[in-house]
Amino acid sequence: MKNYLKIILFVIIVLGFNNHSFANPLSNFMSLFQKDLVIEVSYKNHRNLIQGSEVYLAEEPNGEKVLIGQVKKVSLVESQMSKVELVIAKKYKEKIYETTPFVLMSNIFSKNSNAYIVAVSSLEPTDKTSLKSGSLVKGITFLEYKIARAGEELKKVMGSIKNQNNELVSQLEKYIDTFNTDAFHKKIDELANQVSKFSAKQKETFKKEVLPSLKKMFESIKEQLEEQNNKKKSQDLERQLQKIEDMVVL
Repeated sequence: MKNYLKIILFVIIVLGFNNHSFANPLSNFMSLFQKDLVIEVSYKNHRNLIQGSEVYLAEEPNGEKVLIGQVKKVSLVESQMSKVELVIAKKYKEKIYETTPFVLMSNIFSKNSNAYIVAVSSLEPTDKTSLKSGSLVKGITFLEYKIARAGEELKKVMGSIKNQNNELVSQLEKYIDTFNTDAFHKKIDELANQVSKFSAKQKETFKKEVLPSLKKMFESIKEQLEEQNNKKKSQDLERQLQKIEDMVVL
């Protein structure tokens, strides 16, 4: 028993003197026994996430990112939701809280051709309870994240839109996936009707926080239409977007 204690004490001393910052040697020793954070995140649509897809940490989804882990497994559950198992390196696990949003970034909203996930960190998180391995959390899409961050006034309006139009935003994304342009046109008309009723402040917030993502949606569909030589539908789509842009120009 004494021999084991001597070995442990020796390891602690070595770790302490080998650390250039002279940090607590006991802390260094205990870190040897820490494990990676393994959690499951559910999404309505995993958008081409695959085993090995990257997981980043950032203050904003489109901001400067740090690679912290990867997707270990993607599976479908009975509710037709996608369950994504993530492995996050142990050195970053203390920065992941129960309130940390896991934003799914598809190539519609980023320059990266592959889908990936961003864990959005907060400088002052409302809840500093660390997320534990084995936890199951609900993920969100980039568009859902932007709407949630759009400001109190716009959040109320967009919440009303989602209730009145059977979760408008989720349907817009679904129409892109299924390439249902007729349904997409109809929902955009409904959105334009709602935007026309916004206050000046709401329009300004919409223009800054939501319109850029909406434009990427339009561009994605336009590219597909042009590949099919469907010029008329592409022009109709462009007119719809211009109509919404004109509404929010103050």
